Amino acid sequence: MSMSDATSLPSLDSSSPTASQSPSGPYAPFVIAASVLCLMTIGALGLAWQGGWFRAPPLPNVIVPIEWPQEIVVTGTARRTVSQHGLAPAPDPRLIEIIPEGVLPIRAEDGATPLKVYARPLPPQAEPATTEPRVAIILRGAGIGQLATLEAILRLPSDMSFALSPYAREIDRQSGEIREEGHEVFLDVPLISREQVFEDSGPKALMPAAGDAENLTRLKWSMARVAGYAGLLAISGSDGLITPDVKDLLVRQAETRGLGLVTHSRPDTTTSAPQNNHARITSLIHRDLPPNGIDDALERLTAEAKKNGSALGVAVITPLAIERLKKWSEGLAAQGVRLVPASAVLLQQR
Repeated sequence: MSMSDATSLPSLDSSSPTASQSPSGPYAPFVIAASVLCLMTIGALGLAWQGGWFRAPPLPNVIVPIEWPQEIVVTGTARRTVSQHGLAPAPDPRLIEIIPEGVLPIRAEDGATPLKVYARPLPPQAEPATTEPRVAIILRGAGIGQLATLEAILRLPSDMSFALSPYAREIDRQSGEIREEGHEVFLDVPLISREQVFEDSGPKALMPAAGDAENLTRLKWSMARVAGYAGLLAISGSDGLITPDVKDLLVRQAETRGLGLVTHSRPDTTTSAPQNNHARITSLIHRDLPPNGIDDALERLTAEAKKNGSALGVAVITPLAIERLKKWSEGLAAQGVRLVPASAVLLQQR
C-alpha cells in the first residue's frame, strides 16, 4: 500500500464527523428498516399486554349447592361434623388445662370427664342381651409403627381400643385418625419395670427410683403430648406389673383428672387413693408370641369373660396380632360374648 492510498482512507478518530453520523453505505436502508420494525413490534406487544391478550381468561363462577349436616360439634378452634362411623372431634374445650408442654386432661365444671366424653358409646342392646359376657381389647404401641397402626385401625372392629404412645410422631394426626375410624384412645404411659431389665422405655418413663416429684413431671409430659384420650394404660416389664408407689401416683392422677386407668398390677390394699374407673388386665399378649400362643391367650380371655362377666386384654400391635385378633373377634358372637370398648369395662356400662 502506497502512502497516497493510506492518506485516502477515512479517519477513525472519534472527533471525525463520520463517527457520529447515521449509517451509510449500501446496507444502511436495511439497518434503518430493521430498527423501525423492532420498535413497532415492541410497541405492538406492549399494547397487546395492556389489552390482556396474553392473560388467561377468568374462570367462571360456579355455585354448587351443599346440603349442610344438621348436627355440628364445636371444638376449641374448629367446627367439624360427626359421622356415624367416627367419634366426636377432640379435644373438648371443657376438658383441657393448658401448660407449657401442651394440654392436660381435667374434669369439667359441669361434671363431664375425659373418660365419659372421649369413650366410644355403646349401641343400645335388647334387654336379654344385657347380661351377656363382655370382653375388651386395648391395642398397645399405637403410633410407633405407623403402617401397622393404620392397618389395625382399618381392619379391626371399632370396639377395640388403642393405646397411643407419647413418643409417637405426628401424634395429634394419628390420634385423630384413630378416632375418625371409631376407636377410642388411651395413653400408653411409658414405665420402667421393677427388675430394671434392658428395655427401651424412653427418657420420660416412670421409674420407682425417680421419686414422686420426678415421676409426676414425667407423667405430665406424657399426658400433655396429645388430647382426646379416655384413660391411661400402665404396663411395665415382661410381666407388666408396676410397683405400688408408681401405681398410687397413677391412681391419684386418673381420679383427679377424670381418666380411666388400666394396669397389670396385683390386687393390693397399699393404694390409698380411690380406685374408681380402674381395671386390671386379664390377659397380656406380647409381641413375640407365636400364632398358637396368641390364640391360646385370646381363648383364656374369652373364658374369663364367661366366668366373671367381663375381661380385658392388651395386645401389642403387630401384623400377626392383627390377623389373629380379627379372626377371634369374628367368632365371639357365636359364643355369646360381646366385644366392647375398654371404657365400657371401666364404666361398667351395659
